[in-house]
Amino acid sequence: MSSTSAVHHCVGVLLAAGEGLRYRAARRALRDAAHKLLARLPDGRLVAQASASTLLAALPDTVAVVGDRPPELPALLSRLGCSILNAPAAPRGMGVSLAAAARHLLARPAPAGQLPGCVVALADMPWLRPDTLRLLLQQAASDRIVVPVCQGRRGHPVVFGGTYLPELAELDGDTGARALLQRHGALEIECDDAGVLQDIDTPQDLLTGNPTP
Repeated sequence: MSSTSAVHHCVGVLLAAGEGLRYRAARRALRDAAHKLLARLPDGRLVAQASASTLLAALPDTVAVVGDRPPELPALLSRLGCSILNAPAAPRGMGVSLAAAARHLLARPAPAGQLPGCVVALADMPWLRPDTLRLLLQQAASDRIVVPVCQGRRGHPVVFGGTYLPELAELDGDTGARALLQRHGALEIECDDAGVLQDIDTPQDLLTGNPTP
């Protein structure tokens, strides 16, 4: 793949439309139906708040893709500075949310005719370090996909150059953009940030992840 010499403009995309079924099932045993994105981390922040704040600090132009639940989430993310995009119900998978975000970006005016890239982050991964995000953005290019790698495993967020927006807009189902990465390859950036791998699936994950933002 070739790369561009100028910094490629990127938009943040925060995927926050998941239903958190495993987390809800665990909480139901305690007669508590709380959504994981509104759960509190050891530092007092909400999961979605922590994830969005890291993304917004680097990318003030961030779109949060939300579903119907929890109803408080859109207002929370809007107050933080995200623009809000309502997506179809998430049981069909992450690909649906990502496709909705890509179509949204394609419909926006493209400065100088160049489609923006997008940094796809997950709202249930609150421990991503800001320096890791900056490292990924330094490698962004219109014709490049950039992924973090920690302990030999690929993680999130993933940076897609603007070239890939049309393909992202056609996604469906729970595989997300995996097929794009297999088809086009990706630049892997080694990091020591376990936050690129750690998400919140169960209440226990709130305490076992990396508490350092």
